[in-house]
Amino acid sequence: MARGEGDIDLEVVSRNQMEPTIAIDADGTIAFANQRFCDIGEFSESEVVGDDYARFGEIIESGFEELRAAVEAVLAGDAEEERVELSMHHPEGAPVPRRLPSEARVTPVYDDGARIGAIVSLRRIGKRKAYERQLERQNDRLEEFAGVVAHDLRNPLNIVEGNLEIAREDCDSPHLDAIGDAVDRMWTIVEETLELAKQGRHVGETEPVILSELVGQCWTIVDTHEAALETEGDATILADPDRLRSLFENLFRNAIDHGTDADRADLTVRVGVLDDGFYLEDDGPGIPADKREKVFDLGFSTAADGTGYGLAIVRWIAEAHGWDVQAVESEVGSGARFEFKGVEFAP
Repeated sequence: MARGEGDIDLEVVSRNQMEPTIAIDADGTIAFANQRFCDIGEFSESEVVGDDYARFGEIIESGFEELRAAVEAVLAGDAEEERVELSMHHPEGAPVPRRLPSEARVTPVYDDGARIGAIVSLRRIGKRKAYERQLERQNDRLEEFAGVVAHDLRNPLNIVEGNLEIAREDCDSPHLDAIGDAVDRMWTIVEETLELAKQGRHVGETEPVILSELVGQCWTIVDTHEAALETEGDATILADPDRLRSLFENLFRNAIDHGTDADRADLTVRVGVLDDGFYLEDDGPGIPADKREKVFDLGFSTAADGTGYGLAIVRWIAEAHGWDVQAVESEVGSGARFEFKGVEFAP
């Protein structure tokens, strides 16, 4: 930015900046501290200038070690900018409330092209933003935990399956089939729990997705038995393709699991386009009207051996995209129909 010829002194501007700010020399000493920083820490400028930037830690309740790593990365030339979330701890007599969620921004200072130091400034993060970030971290931990649990369960399940096959070679007993069914159910729970944990995250980058192409790909992945797929119309929508695949795979599994049985193997599943979204419906037994609101609840299932995860995953993916999903009466008979609205179409 070019310096003007007015009467405003840039040093005065820096000193009156509302964000607590310090400038750090290459050796880590404080070269400048604005008035806001001094007020919050109840310092005088003469106290902190020339001191180690660790003085910043006196107004930080948590996150200083992360800030230290960010400062060192910028001073060493390993980063052009670093941002760190932390909590500011203000003294009792400070002019602002205590323990505010904040973000530190660290940027380099150059002189004739040489990096000579860094500037650290703090800004308050709003409560909503802080909550969103906390939720993201919790979701990350949930996914990590689910991954560990799934990994730890896979090994004993593999052992059970292996021994079950050996037992079947030695004898023919209906009890072994019951064990096999239980193992299959446990595998389903493991995989769906892991997937459910992942869906808590925000969607990734959205891109144009040709609906009919993605639907066809998902249909080939799912064990559809003798069911048939029909598509009506086509559209290109903006979505995270990986999450959208998961959405349709879960919808297809739900249709097959609830629409076919020993007495009926054939089922028709139709995917079509709405004015502001898309739908999926089938000609199976459908969903009772008094249960259509509940089918998206985590753990709710009308099947005796269902986990109740599939449609919860569908809802989470839809909501992460900003879509509305509803279970409504099918237009092809008594089957189930799911409508997704608020979908953005690609230009």
